[in-house]
Amino acid sequence: MFSYLLGLSALLVAFCGGFFSVKGIGLLFSGSFWASIIMASSLEFGKVMATSFLYRYWKKINKLLKTYLICAIFILMCITSLGIFGFLSEAFYSTKSNIDSIESQVSLLENKKESIKIQLASNNDRIKSLTDTRKNQENNLTKVLDQSTTTTVTKSGGLFSNDTQEKVIDKKSVELKSKSLENMQSSITSLESNIEKINNINNQLNNESNQVDNRMIELKKQIYSSDIGTYKFIAKSFNVEIETVVKWFIFVIVIVFDPLAVALILSYNISINRKEKEEIIEIKPEIKENIIKPIENNFKNIYENFHKTFKRGTKKVHNEPLHDPNIKQNQ
Repeated sequence: MFSYLLGLSALLVAFCGGFFSVKGIGLLFSGSFWASIIMASSLEFGKVMATSFLYRYWKKINKLLKTYLICAIFILMCITSLGIFGFLSEAFYSTKSNIDSIESQVSLLENKKESIKIQLASNNDRIKSLTDTRKNQENNLTKVLDQSTTTTVTKSGGLFSNDTQEKVIDKKSVELKSKSLENMQSSITSLESNIEKINNINNQLNNESNQVDNRMIELKKQIYSSDIGTYKFIAKSFNVEIETVVKWFIFVIVIVFDPLAVALILSYNISINRKEKEEIIEIKPEIKENIIKPIENNFKNIYENFHKTFKRGTKKVHNEPLHDPNIKQNQ
């Protein structure tokens, strides 16, 4: 059972390594994609068979063929490793390009939010200035309302009475006061209208800012939930670029991947060879019982029959009624 599991693991590792390598080589030579796929697949299959052949017939092949096969297997392992490295690198940069696109969107949204903040600050300053102006206008309006529009007129009392003073309405003052009040009221109304407009703009900007925040949260969630989110955290922890972290991680995978496949193929061949020897040892008693023993019994029967025949021919009187009386019988 262990031999079968070992063979299955060797098959899976070799297949995965071969698939990644073949796909990586195909992407590298995308101009002749299928031709590259066929070539790389043939090389991968040849590497597996060369490894098995080299183990099984190590004592029967000459040194030149051994040397060539060892070099070929080693070079093919390097080619497979490069193909795996290319495949994983392409997959990483494909994911990273999407992440870079999302990060650029986040950067644009951050710039937009910053612009909104600046505009809100400017609008708030404008509102404050308009509010102060309105307060001044209101104070001036109050002062104008408090201004008197009457004037004192002195009337002569003649020869027999004193002069008298009377307050009368000054039409010019009334007109001036009325115009001032109208202008101030119009100014206050205009200021209030401008303040209201700016407040409406600020409300729209605040809503837009909230939408930007929500969009940024969604995009950042996509970044954190992506395949390279963990590696970004590792890169920040060690203060290195994420490309450096992923490059070394892929390099470690490449070092282990194809050499492990070749080692498992050799292990499977060793296990099968030992199993065949054990089966031969177990079959020997059966061979002795079913083949050798019947042959021994046949030889034994032949020998016994021959022995009986030989003893029968050496009797003292072979056929007493028919023997020649002139010949003396051996006593």
